[in-house]
Amino acid sequence: MPYVTADRSLPRSLDVQISLSRPQTELRTNLTVLCVACEDLGFLPNASRLRFYSSLLAVADDFAVNSEPYLAASAFFAQTPRANTMAIGEVFNDAQPARIVSPELTAAQIALIAAVTTGSMVISWSDGSTEDDITISSLDFSGLTTIAGIVGVINAALGEGADIIAASKTLPGGTARVAISTVATGDEVTITQAVAANSGVFVGTLLGLTTAANATIVQGYTPVGIGDELLSIANAATAVDKFIYGWCLGASLRVSATQVSAAEWALGMTAMMALTSNDSDALDANISDDMGSIIAATGNRRVVCMYHDNAQRYPDVSILAYMLSVNYRLQDSTVTAKFKVLPGIETVQLTETQWAVLQSKGYNTYTAIGNAARTYRDGNTDETGWWMDTVINLDNFVEDLSVNVYNVFLRNKKVPYTRLGQMLLVDACKDVGALYKYNGTFADRDVADTTKKSGYSTVAAVQVLPTPIYNMAVADRAARIGPPIEMIVQEAGAIHEIAINVEVVS
Repeated sequence: MPYVTADRSLPRSLDVQISLSRPQTELRTNLTVLCVACEDLGFLPNASRLRFYSSLLAVADDFAVNSEPYLAASAFFAQTPRANTMAIGEVFNDAQPARIVSPELTAAQIALIAAVTTGSMVISWSDGSTEDDITISSLDFSGLTTIAGIVGVINAALGEGADIIAASKTLPGGTARVAISTVATGDEVTITQAVAANSGVFVGTLLGLTTAANATIVQGYTPVGIGDELLSIANAATAVDKFIYGWCLGASLRVSATQVSAAEWALGMTAMMALTSNDSDALDANISDDMGSIIAATGNRRVVCMYHDNAQRYPDVSILAYMLSVNYRLQDSTVTAKFKVLPGIETVQLTETQWAVLQSKGYNTYTAIGNAARTYRDGNTDETGWWMDTVINLDNFVEDLSVNVYNVFLRNKKVPYTRLGQMLLVDACKDVGALYKYNGTFADRDVADTTKKSGYSTVAAVQVLPTPIYNMAVADRAARIGPPIEMIVQEAGAIHEIAINVEVVS
């Protein structure tokens, strides 16, 4: 019996029952993250081959000034407005060994290792046909204070010609770690964590070479090509619930064959790729096997090709940083690439003839115009009417449309096969269409119409045309396949040039 009492009353739930629930909601994929893929960064060829950055200072913590990642990041973070996040990922060209890599070891941990004079461990490896358990014993670490010293003791115990070797591994922005790698490389090569030997003091855990000590174990593999490497980076992003939409390559990967293969990969993805060539063949009208010419011939609308004469500049990163900054929830927020400034990127000095050659091959570039203007031009991905802003806008539209419609299914107990159910889906389409008219992607269009006194009629920016339910086959209804919805949208487009006729009357 409580010391303080109160008058008793019956609960309202006798007459009013309330149940709380929250409907499941699908979230929109973020299409603003840009990744620059480089080689020889020092990352491990697993899910950690990718890092995300929100400032140039953070990039400087991991990479030296004048390195490819830093120069690319400088172009990204100098742009304004720009997307919020840049990723840097590593692609591998050569077959990789299997390896165990310790976490970063503190001075206190190294001191514990230095107290061991009879250390031992067993590491197993295989190349698919050969399997071997290698015992490493008589490890005397006394007096050592560095990772390099520890690695030297291990290699001395292994001896010449061993199938595994120890090394000091330093990841970008980190301190040295102990790494044990196989000499053999390729897909079939595997390695296991350190285990105890029959004698001696087990040092696997002290060295950080066991899963209990947070070791990273990476099995060997053989890269197939740039496409698979970019897919591995994309998968690494997915593993941490991120999505990479914008893609660029580091300067050392500006090789025509590599760029063409990367472009082929991008065509099958939801992506926008910008590729820069520093090859003077781009300026030669008689050459047709340069990067831009080959990609333009494929009509690849997901790749914008650029020419710049300085291999240390990243105009591709700069323009994509700008183009991915659009907030599609704001009024008239969409942009076009032409006429934009690329901060920190010097202009390319071109004659009109050279620019005409670049245009004919599908290249974009960054030039000085008139007395003082510096402008990116033109922003097209191919000659069939695709522009980078069109592709980016429509990808975002499709993403919003699919999410909005899918949420109709998630938020309702069911969508009935009736006109009411159909209108739930139609309204979801109309909402997204209205948003993309609001942000400037779509616009009403005036078309010639001789039946009108004005001489024109106006086509709505967005038309949503559902198939009547009565037209659906019985089999479709039984399979619960809904009536298709057609949307006709009028792209707002952009004006990139104008002719003005001036008649002088005296």
